Amino acid sequence: MRRVSVLISALLLGFLAVPSSASPTLVDTTGTAYSMDRAVVPILFPVLGPTSYSDNYLACRSGCARKHMGQDLMGPKMSPLVAACDGTVASLKRESSVGEGNYLVLACDHGKAAGWSAVYLHINNDTPGTDDGRGTASYAFPKGIAVGVRVLAGQLVAWRGDSGNAESTGPHLHFELRKGYSWGGVVYNAFPSLQAARHIAAPTASGPHPDGTLIRTPQKDLYVISNLQKRLVTPGVLSANRLSGANAIDVTAAESARYLTLAPLWPRDGALLKDQDGAIWRVLGSHRYLATPNADEPVFPVPASDLARLQVMDAPVLPFTSGMVIRTSSGTFEIGQDGQLHSVYPTLMASYGWTQQDVVPVAADLELPWSVGDPLGFRDGTLALIPGKGVAVLSGGVVRRVWDTRELNAYGYAGKPRLSVAASSVAGLPEGEVAGGPVDQWRSR
Repeated sequence: MRRVSVLISALLLGFLAVPSSASPTLVDTTGTAYSMDRAVVPILFPVLGPTSYSDNYLACRSGCARKHMGQDLMGPKMSPLVAACDGTVASLKRESSVGEGNYLVLACDHGKAAGWSAVYLHINNDTPGTDDGRGTASYAFPKGIAVGVRVLAGQLVAWRGDSGNAESTGPHLHFELRKGYSWGGVVYNAFPSLQAARHIAAPTASGPHPDGTLIRTPQKDLYVISNLQKRLVTPGVLSANRLSGANAIDVTAAESARYLTLAPLWPRDGALLKDQDGAIWRVLGSHRYLATPNADEPVFPVPASDLARLQVMDAPVLPFTSGMVIRTSSGTFEIGQDGQLHSVYPTLMASYGWTQQDVVPVAADLELPWSVGDPLGFRDGTLALIPGKGVAVLSGGVVRRVWDTRELNAYGYAGKPRLSVAASSVAGLPEGEVAGGPVDQWRSR
């Protein structure tokens, strides 16, 4: 029994940030505080692709005038560097002249790695295929990575290079683990943590994703994101709301867990649902009423479980309700929940998944009780292809540009259907980063 207890204790120590009997902190000639204690911090391996390294913690540098505080992870330039933990970018340097070097420090703030900081040195400063030192603007950090930004383990944060004093040693990532916040932490040997680290094949999707994004969890459940919250999308509601699983972004369990889970998504206003007995119901908020389809309006069969969430009500006098798309002599409009008509055009309709079958004609002599308001905006979460801007996510009235193939992969948008949107359709809209949402609230979770 005693032997088993000793073994369990030894195993547990492997997951402690600092052994219970920590040695005194040492200070080298540069004033850097470091420790000789062994610590295994649960992290993701910070580099993707071919990498070689050996334990050279505290090796001589600059003629032994200083000690080597990290581990050199050697390999090709432009290899993706990913967040080793969930955390916040605590420090970032983008060199202003060749030779200064680019770096990033990530302060871990979640799980067993909380309280540690990961240091990334020698981040790329060259245009790919060269050693020109001119790639700092576009090839050091992806768009959106800045001090204060919240990132998740596995998220793309930079690319490996040879900036700073690594120009003569070959491209590599100098990686440190510090107990404490940013540069103020005490350095521990990162080698045991790197040896135990989990490797991933590609950057994981980053968060928070913009409102309207349909995400798919590792369990294959679908949710729609709104204001850092998620609602389960059942198969019946997926169809009725004109959402497509082909557009779903695969996210990690870590990102999914960050979103507060609310009640499942309601079927959209105006949708026609068919029950198991063949009765057809129209949706209005959290209610439903018996209805007769107009012309070729689509009807969506749904299970009893989806219908049961909607309370039965009497049909309104007017055969048109919010959420419906109607065509009058003045144009095509969506009836908004705000009691106004919002004009739509084909590209806008496509962002909502509507077709001409969804458009209900209105008799010319029928007087409508609604005034005309602002035009309808694009559906939140629309992945668009815009001339002159490339790929962007339209969400919250903001054009969130995805700057290049690297970001398409890192944020999970590679291979997803894109709606062609004219530049004039988004003219005047502000631009923002693809990691949309109230990041300060996200950071606190």
